[in-house]
Amino acid sequence: MRPALKLLAGLAATGLVAKAAYAWERQSLLAALGQRAAVVLAAHGVRDGAARWTDAGGWTWRTARLSGSANAATRAAISAELAAEPGIAGVVWEPR
Repeated sequence: MRPALKLLAGLAATGLVAKAAYAWERQSLLAALGQRAAVVLAAHGVRDGAARWTDAGGWTWRTARLSGSANAATRAAISAELAAEPGIAGVVWEPR
């Protein structure tokens, strides 16, 4: 087999394995991140809070997209606490 074809076959196989592994682990990863976000929101008294991990296009990110009734100081405290959590890349507050 030609080296270029071997490389392309290897890249395709690696891509398929990575996609399958992500599909397999996605729910447990997002559940763990969501649980941490729920604990932090509740600890700060935000009872109507919610966290999403997908953007408008449906892509999954490690950015917590939060919503809920909280004043600016509470939002800043929650954002700082969640941003310090392993696995969470950032925090964005969005309207419901």
